Amino acid sequence: MMIDKIRVSYGSAVALGLVRGITSVAPTALYLLLQGDGCRGRCAFCPQSTGDPAHISRVEWLKFTLADVAGRAGAGVGIKRVCVQCTDEPAVRRALPDVVSRLRHLGLPVSVSTPPLTRGELLELRGAGAEIVTIPLDCADKGLCARIKGREAGEIMEGLRQAVDVFGAGMVGTHIIVGLGESEESVVKAIIELAEMGVVPSLFAFTPVRGTPMYGWSRPSIASYRRLQLARHLIVEGGVRGGFEFGNGGTIARIRGAALRDALSDGGIFIVRGCPGCNRPYYNERASGPLYNFPARPEEEALRRMAGEIIGSLAGD
Repeated sequence: MMIDKIRVSYGSAVALGLVRGITSVAPTALYLLLQGDGCRGRCAFCPQSTGDPAHISRVEWLKFTLADVAGRAGAGVGIKRVCVQCTDEPAVRRALPDVVSRLRHLGLPVSVSTPPLTRGELLELRGAGAEIVTIPLDCADKGLCARIKGREAGEIMEGLRQAVDVFGAGMVGTHIIVGLGESEESVVKAIIELAEMGVVPSLFAFTPVRGTPMYGWSRPSIASYRRLQLARHLIVEGGVRGGFEFGNGGTIARIRGAALRDALSDGGIFIVRGCPGCNRPYYNERASGPLYNFPARPEEEALRRMAGEIIGSLAGD
């Protein structure tokens, strides 16, 4: 299957000059969506599963020819990376290596976000020029995963192991969406397990989208999300594997042995984490806030406030 058209996130389309618009923060990655006749996934939080091909989370994706997108991306618009997101379709998996190869000629590193692939598909993808592959886990609570994702957690974890074997440790990513019914403890344990596998996890905040089965759910609290951003930083960037103590409901109550103020001082904890060159502006929040992931380093006043809130809710050494 040859795919000649591809969807582009609204912010990326504005950055490329494909549409007229205003964005408060320009994306530093080109976000593309590769799809065929319709996603077969059953993720209860995703518009794709309800037959809405133009949205993922709150982001609108516009359709253009791949040739037009590639031509604009090579024209020097501040793009540092190409990120290809894939719907769950056999035809998309078959077309993916060709699309990656065509985009790789831009001279930019290419990341691919996809459902689990076979080892043969992963090898073909690497041969086509993909640098990083991401396989979203999304639900940190493995007992809830099948109900929320429509896919068993074990299948996703095995897909991640295969990807690490093919692409190497640190070159495989995954996403965890906070707010799908999991506890903070389950997120921390998932991050530790993933980090030990050589997988780099990124955090998203659940965003209720009209028309999806989970539209009536609440967003996660900012306080909980900030604690998990800190935990992710300590585990992934700092190599911490223990010292987390949990209170009622699995909430992080204490982090032993962690110099919390030092960890919070540079603001990197609150910035979007993903592939190098990705700032993913306002993917799961509006520019007016509240901001879960910042596209750039927070201003000093905001940084001091957020750090103080986290320190006030935890006990550290």
